[in-house]
Amino acid sequence: MMACQADQRWMTGKSSKISARMTAWALQVPVIGLGLGVLAGCGRGSAPAEGGSRQAIEAAVQRYVDASNQGDADALASLYADDAVLLPPDHEPVRGRAAIGDFWRQGTDEGLEVTTLRVEVDGDLGYLVGRYHLPATGEEPADSGKYVMCLKRQLDGAWKLTADIWNRSGEAEDGDDSRGAPSIT
Repeated sequence: MMACQADQRWMTGKSSKISARMTAWALQVPVIGLGLGVLAGCGRGSAPAEGGSRQAIEAAVQRYVDASNQGDADALASLYADDAVLLPPDHEPVRGRAAIGDFWRQGTDEGLEVTTLRVEVDGDLGYLVGRYHLPATGEEPADSGKYVMCLKRQLDGAWKLTADIWNRSGEAEDGDDSRGAPSIT
């Protein structure tokens, strides 16, 4: 009986809660569609092909290696985003490009070599996993380990480091490495 009354009110133009909801919904559908269309048009253009992003990220890492080997702390700092985090071993996190520049001004090591094991890119985010090696110097023994670098594409298209962490591989300092270390290769 209620359904018939609701239908009669709809047909006669008299208002009811049901007809008000139906009318409101009918008006909302085009507005929602228009809103979605506007949002789609506001998005940035399509991202460059993933292969191009991978090459750009690998080029950023090569600039990192070059700057490190040249002892250029300013060039190293310029590779980081303003809000980046550096996570060196046995050290508190270093937050922000300026603080990261100060960290690198304390010294860099010549002879840095890196081997990239994995590069992944998803839109404006990417990361690398790899191994590094530093040769022995008159002051320090050789050092080898692994690293992870997270990068984000900036508005100008440049890839900047947002997180950078590395740690040494090999035997434990006390000479007992009975746990063994899993390999990512």
